Amino acid sequence: MSGPDWDAVPPYSGPPRWQPPPPQQWPPPPWPPASGWPPGSGWPAPGWVRPPRRPGVVITAAVLAFVSAGFVALGTVYAMVFSALLAVVDGPAAGLGPWIALVQLAVVGALVTAGVQELRGRPRWLRGAAAAQVALSIYWAVVLGDVTAVPVSDAALSVPVVFAALALAAGGCTVLPEARAWAARAPGRRGMTGAV
Repeated sequence: MSGPDWDAVPPYSGPPRWQPPPPQQWPPPPWPPASGWPPGSGWPAPGWVRPPRRPGVVITAAVLAFVSAGFVALGTVYAMVFSALLAVVDGPAAGLGPWIALVQLAVVGALVTAGVQELRGRPRWLRGAAAAQVALSIYWAVVLGDVTAVPVSDAALSVPVVFAALALAAGGCTVLPEARAWAARAPGRRGMTGAV
């Protein structure tokens, strides 16, 4: 018997050579892409134009409208509770009527709608809602100034001032140059005529 033949095994030549897998054959599109770019390249067609971005003042105006709507809704609840307490202490004639709650809820709806419309490039809604909130703030400043049945602190009297300031800031943002330019070129305004 003879020993193993070590020469029968070829010498080590390193790891096997890597070859990329064969390309997958996808079915061709039913028509050639009109853009001239290869399909699935991830690049937009050369004629595609990115819609304009909203300026910061437009977003700020809308956010102020939404925040104002939240404050007015909270103020409505507070005013109705306060009115109910006045009616219990001084009789039914001392409380505020339910009409003021309806007016305030209408202002809340107007502010929310105005914030959405401002983002779409329609600032007139926000200007109108801001004017309604300023009028409501003036009403509450007069009412709180005339309340003598319960002690009203200066902090409570400053609430209408804060509400009016929020409304004026939101409405004021709509007249800034960036906001006016956005309103003129906003995507939702195509085909609309008239000054902004």
